[in-house]
Amino acid sequence: MPRISLPQSFAKRRMLYTGGHLLYTSLIVVLMGIMLRWMMGDELIEVDAATAVAGRVTKCDVNRQHYYWYLNDEPVRYDLWSFTAGDSATQVMQARILAQNKDNIYYYNTLAYYIKKGDLLQKAANSPLLTLRRGTQLTTWTCAPDTGRQAP
Repeated sequence: MPRISLPQSFAKRRMLYTGGHLLYTSLIVVLMGIMLRWMMGDELIEVDAATAVAGRVTKCDVNRQHYYWYLNDEPVRYDLWSFTAGDSATQVMQARILAQNKDNIYYYNTLAYYIKKGDLLQKAANSPLLTLRRGTQLTTWTCAPDTGRQAP
């Protein structure tokens, strides 16, 4: 059988067509992976009395005014909304914050609002107390009993 040779221009067009499809397909796969990662997010831990926590706050993620905190640059979000002022010094400090923000007392009355990047958090397992160290300042926070509150 005689060998049929195609013109070089046809071969180039065919290679560009096939290469373009491979490029588009790989871009779609990468973008889908990024979207799934974004939609699923990092692991979320709701900190309660039974949870142990220790580390330096490195990042914050805010979703509809709900703060999630990252410790030690790990891909784990911590939900700290169940903690309120524990000792009298922390309660006085919280009273000052609440006096300035009377419009949403629940929102400003929690540890999650007070935390800042660089703070050091420590909480032992099966203990309701969490300590927060910011420079030389030490505040104590207490885990509120579970009231069946849903995350916003």
